[in-house]
Amino acid sequence: MDELSKIDRVKLLKENQSKMAIPGGQFMERAKKGYVGAVPALTGTLFFKDAHTPAVRAAICACFKEYEAIAGQYLTWLWREKPKDGKGCLSYRDAKSMSDLMKQLTEDSAVSFGYTSGKQKVDAGPWEFQAVGRGGWQAKMGTWGLSVVRFSMPHLYAEEHPLAFQAMLVKFAGLLKAVHGYGGNGLVLSLVRAYDNEPTEAITSEKYYDYDIGGPIKAMKGAGTGIKTVSWLTAINNELLERVGGMSAVRSELPMDWFALYPYSDGIVIQAGPYAAPASVDDDPQPACYVLLNMLLKDVRCKELFDLHGASAFGEPRIRDAAADKWFERFDVPPEELLSFKTKLLDEPKLTKETTLPGRL
Repeated sequence: MDELSKIDRVKLLKENQSKMAIPGGQFMERAKKGYVGAVPALTGTLFFKDAHTPAVRAAICACFKEYEAIAGQYLTWLWREKPKDGKGCLSYRDAKSMSDLMKQLTEDSAVSFGYTSGKQKVDAGPWEFQAVGRGGWQAKMGTWGLSVVRFSMPHLYAEEHPLAFQAMLVKFAGLLKAVHGYGGNGLVLSLVRAYDNEPTEAITSEKYYDYDIGGPIKAMKGAGTGIKTVSWLTAINNELLERVGGMSAVRSELPMDWFALYPYSDGIVIQAGPYAAPASVDDDPQPACYVLLNMLLKDVRCKELFDLHGASAFGEPRIRDAAADKWFERFDVPPEELLSFKTKLLDEPKLTKETTLPGRL
């Protein structure tokens, strides 16, 4: 779609919004039907520490306030895990503010908010904000991994509001003091029927290597040992950055005509290319901008690879075991091929003033 003019892209997205909604459970035998199971969107995922503390809980609320200012008119439902009032799902319009609900939690309570934009309670929608935080007792054990915020933005909105997605991810990374994270193409699955729609993700992953696979909650424990993936936008804190050689290695390995560096409170966000390339197997499954970034950060990839999906119920495709390992390694190449990918980068689109945020390093 990058070869189309901006006007053509917006027109195409507007004319096909309804066609982008993927029916729920369509690859699952005996699964419930009649709802939206998945929607493609830009998705941003950030992992961070100390979600049991007042300061970080306030930061989560600040992130959502920023998100709500843009997405509030589209949000429809709030889902929570085991709330004290027993109301696991509320109409967004009837729900108290996140900050008010957050005040009801004790230090040992898990943070659990899922704001969706589907028409039905179970529908996936292109606007979604999830915040899942470890309780104090889990954080103190030190073996439960990190907490996570995941947000999404429709492709149409991103086209009509250039730089909005990049600005949001960089801002959130700073507020949360993110350990690491990423943002790019993904599928927003039905929040409460994700398992039934994981096969849709699995099939998508076979065609588009850039798409994020596996929900944020599944990644929380592994995220404590390193990054999950690289993407169009990749956040990495200073501690992890130093383990791959620091800023000197970044500037040496990533030419600034194709990569932008944005500072945040605890590290940098790296933008790879002017847009989120889909890494299509029919076109180019290994864009050089992703391969070079992946190889630079490979040494800080999560130490314990994990299953991205649940177990298969009826033989439907899932990303588990060897398939999961393959996904984590999809942008790996032999070291002797790096030079050829640096040459390949010369033919990929360069960054422009219109595709980068101000204040880049």
